[in-house]
Amino acid sequence: MKDIIVNNGLKNMPMNRSGKAFDETESLRQRIDELESLLKVNQVLSNIHDPMELYSALAGFIREKFKVRTLSIFVYYHNAKKFESVFSHGLDDLVFSFNRNNGLLWQEILRKDPFPVNDISGNPIFPELFENHHLKKLRSELWVPFVVRNEVIGLLTMGKKGNDQAFDEFDLNYIKHIANHASICLNACTYNLNRENEKKELNKILQNFSYLLKISRAMTNIGDLKNLLKYIMAQAIEITKAEKGSIMLYDPDTDQLSVSVIEGLEDKSYQEKINNKQVKCKSFKPGEGVAGQVFQTAKPIILNKTRGDEKFIEADSSFTRSIACIPMVVYNNVIGVINVTNKRDEAHFSEVDVVMLKAVTDQAAVAINKAQFLEMAVTDFLTGLYIRRFFLVRLRDELHRAERHNKVFSVVMADIDRFKNVNDMYGHSAGDQVLKAVGKFLQKNIRHEDIVARHGGEEFVIFLPETNKKAAYILAERLRKRFSQIKLDNFPNPSISMGIASFPEDGKDIESLINNADTAMYFAKQRGRNKVVKFSRTDTSYVDHSQESL
Repeated sequence: MKDIIVNNGLKNMPMNRSGKAFDETESLRQRIDELESLLKVNQVLSNIHDPMELYSALAGFIREKFKVRTLSIFVYYHNAKKFESVFSHGLDDLVFSFNRNNGLLWQEILRKDPFPVNDISGNPIFPELFENHHLKKLRSELWVPFVVRNEVIGLLTMGKKGNDQAFDEFDLNYIKHIANHASICLNACTYNLNRENEKKELNKILQNFSYLLKISRAMTNIGDLKNLLKYIMAQAIEITKAEKGSIMLYDPDTDQLSVSVIEGLEDKSYQEKINNKQVKCKSFKPGEGVAGQVFQTAKPIILNKTRGDEKFIEADSSFTRSIACIPMVVYNNVIGVINVTNKRDEAHFSEVDVVMLKAVTDQAAVAINKAQFLEMAVTDFLTGLYIRRFFLVRLRDELHRAERHNKVFSVVMADIDRFKNVNDMYGHSAGDQVLKAVGKFLQKNIRHEDIVARHGGEEFVIFLPETNKKAAYILAERLRKRFSQIKLDNFPNPSISMGIASFPEDGKDIESLINNADTAMYFAKQRGRNKVVKFSRTDTSYVDHSQESL
């Protein structure tokens, strides 16, 4: 029995927690109980294959054993280098996240052992991280890494024990054993879930492989956007046995869906005029008509009797008995819709039609998106950042996504302080060097999910998805401080002024958000430059800056 105890990592404890000697039998019984408890936990966790069920079971064992007041489980996302909470107890369903810290915290996590996060005075050992990401609200005392083969997969954070006693060596040893096995189980769950998703996706691909392969090969060989659209439309009409159809693409400049190509009209001359933009068809705003609704919701609509249907407006229903409308989605963004109308032989459009159309549009959306991007220069040649037009395309897509899913986001306008002086004193080539350095800095220092563009001149704009104004201010302030550390040969170190506006608080359309962020940015300059200012409708100190040279 002694050998078993040693092999399982339970150290001899000749004294109990009050300082009195253990009776040998009592000590042995306690060790056996602990081993049995660990065995039970390991057996239960090993039989769970659903991640959320596993989180719940693990949390239940920890709560039962230590009566902790708060508890949270984080998953580590390697691509984003970010921890996000997926389960909590005693935290009012608060959601936490923080980026990977390459310093002492990361080294502690890699050691795989439970470690305290507060010093003996109760202050955070990692104050900057806790402050920036509001981790004090976790009310945690102990963090426990989940590590498999030196690969971090998550964290367990634990608050105080129910009896207010500190976690002793015996507790830590017990927790470490559970965490080690839980790490293996969590990794297995993730692996199995990924395999299941991959299997479903493979079956779906195989089902339509022959047909899609033909279409994909054809799309690859079509160079220009117009002919690509015509080919896609012809395939959509063929597979659904429709009389005619159209592809409508979204134009971010006008915020409207417009007909890019139409096929199947009896009057081929008129059809050609439409496709050559000689005849203008009605455009639709997001949410307007069937096409607008499909674009806004990213969900297909089938209507096999258009007459009298409230979804239609007059232009929709002209010469249209029935319609199937499918969104074209690429990278989670809707770029347009495909309409097929009037099923031949008076038949009805079905869900099978939708499935096949969806398979085509999945391929088509990628090809169209690629063709669109090839037709316009998406990056600024000097800074390497996105150009303003491309940024607005992405921003409008993200705005519609935020509207659909009730998400927030923020826009940051940034302007290099006294940039005109650089051009005047050192010449425009010096100004170009500064802009190049700024472009490299922004690309390096924004988050993986953020989008940054050159808005014009020395002005830049940053999109921060799912980021409220408070969090955006923290990120912008961090950028501002780092920006002042840029080293330039023969030039003074630059500074930057930044303004923040957030959706939907400061505007529900692109123009309002950018204007308000721009107003806040100029207010930062008026306050002395090298500052970050949040837009506020109640701040009466904003003044007209249109005539000022800032």
